[in-house]
Amino acid sequence: MSYKYIILDFGNVIVTPTSGDWFITPKFLELVNINKISNDKLQEAKNKYNYLLGEKLLTLEEEFAMFKKYYTGILSYLKYPNYKKIGEQIAKDRTYNNEKYTLCENIHEELKKLSNKYKLLMLSDNWPCVIPYLKDNNLYNYFDKLYISSVYGVEKKDKVFFDYPIKDYDIKKGEALFIDDVESNLDIASSKGLDVLLMDRYKTNTKSKYKIITNLDDIY
Repeated sequence: MSYKYIILDFGNVIVTPTSGDWFITPKFLELVNINKISNDKLQEAKNKYNYLLGEKLLTLEEEFAMFKKYYTGILSYLKYPNYKKIGEQIAKDRTYNNEKYTLCENIHEELKKLSNKYKLLMLSDNWPCVIPYLKDNNLYNYFDKLYISSVYGVEKKDKVFFDYPIKDYDIKKGEALFIDDVESNLDIASSKGLDVLLMDRYKTNTKSKYKIITNLDDIY
């Protein structure tokens, strides 16, 4: 393989959500009795406050403030008792507690092998908490640079997000491989001249217009 760069997504490539949901975290499940909330109503509440998740954030303090608005907003919409106190607790945990994520199996070994052959970059729709998480789990040094959407104020869907690593490293067509678990993100990356692979760690995709891999060793 002649690539110089491997660009990785974070979610479902490096980690998975411990609870099975990125926003209904273990702390949320501990403090909120979701059995008393209909799925439709909960989704309605999440959709109402999703706009907050795209805010430009540079620090953990800003991230905590954003998630505090997000979770208190959701619980207020659901008319949940003590929504302010509970929302703040969930937001604090969502920002500062690493247990919200679970590392993908063998991820240390996979990244170590890749970093010995390629420059690794990360491009993720995410928030500042990713950085201490990677450091705490001894993954940070595998990457040459991290591109976190909240820091740049854009997301993958905005297309321009992909231009940052391409311009920073003067990446030419055929020099970089992008790996993500969402086909629409691969569509954009491909249009930018990146080669792409679809990550499916759960083995739920039976077919795709893109080549499917189930772990990072599959790219060899």
